[in-house]
Amino acid sequence: MTRELAPLIELSSRIGRDLDLVQAGGGNTSVKDGDTVWVKASGKWLAHAADDEMFVPAPLSDILRYLEQGRDYTVEQKTPSGAALRPSVESAMHAVLPHRVVIHVHSVRTISWSVRTNPENALDARLESLRWEWIPYIHPGWPLARSIQERLRSRPDVLVLGNHGLVVGADDCDSAESLLRDVEQRLDTKASAGSEPDASGLERLAEGTEWRMPNNPEVHALGTNRSFCDIASQGTMYPDHCVYLGPAVAVLRDGESINDAVIRYQQRYDYEPAVLLVAGMGVLISKRLSLSGAQLLICLKRVVERIAPEEGVHYLEDMDVARLMNWDAEKYRIAMSAQQSGPV
Repeated sequence: MTRELAPLIELSSRIGRDLDLVQAGGGNTSVKDGDTVWVKASGKWLAHAADDEMFVPAPLSDILRYLEQGRDYTVEQKTPSGAALRPSVESAMHAVLPHRVVIHVHSVRTISWSVRTNPENALDARLESLRWEWIPYIHPGWPLARSIQERLRSRPDVLVLGNHGLVVGADDCDSAESLLRDVEQRLDTKASAGSEPDASGLERLAEGTEWRMPNNPEVHALGTNRSFCDIASQGTMYPDHCVYLGPAVAVLRDGESINDAVIRYQQRYDYEPAVLLVAGMGVLISKRLSLSGAQLLICLKRVVERIAPEEGVHYLEDMDVARLMNWDAEKYRIAMSAQQSGPV
């Protein structure tokens, strides 16, 4: 079976390097062989699939038994070289789907649709001729897998996960990737733009503080475009946002100091902000922001630029955000992801 992993590794590496599909340690892929599912290990980055051993063989029957008991399968499995790693937190989702190859991505195009209020009719028109199902937001892991399990009668090949992402399944890697690209094209929409940031003003604000300018200039649109700023600051839209950036983002309003904005955010969320949108000027990031957080900030910008100001947005409830941020599986994934390095 290990030699049959080659196509999955190539596919995973390819989609993992596309920030429109996968950010940081998010997303997962798998291939089945009898009672075994080879699935990406939790916290590993698909972008590094060609260089970092990350697929582990997990027993399908054991995963399904855990699911029936209402438990996530977190038993460490050994890679071909003997390294012990936890399977993906979404192993149960991969297990319940009948397809031999399954791809789960946090596509910015899909998320921009799945966070809208009642998007099913619009999605139905765009995904016409495909077998697909809409899965309203539910906590990842076994609750999501059970929700998917209840909708398999229609034999869907495509799942749009509310406030979460996209899943496609097929018999082989080429077919799965082809379906993924087809869905991406169907869900593509024109992105709005932001104006140029006030770089000198941002640098003056950040001087002598624990804040700095981001390396990637595209994220400044979150501050310079008032609509983007409003959407991004009103709540958390999908799991990896709060996992890597914290709940929502902080906003520095006209006439405020950075300290004012930070205190207001802390009073609302009881959390130290990692991102500060400076309305009309651009974005500042905390000097402690991780590489994972930097990639999720790019994802946030690319999601909100595809949401029209008049669109209703469905945010995660506070209890959903708290459950995600205190979930042991996510803490493990963050710890694994923190081992990655690179410019922020």
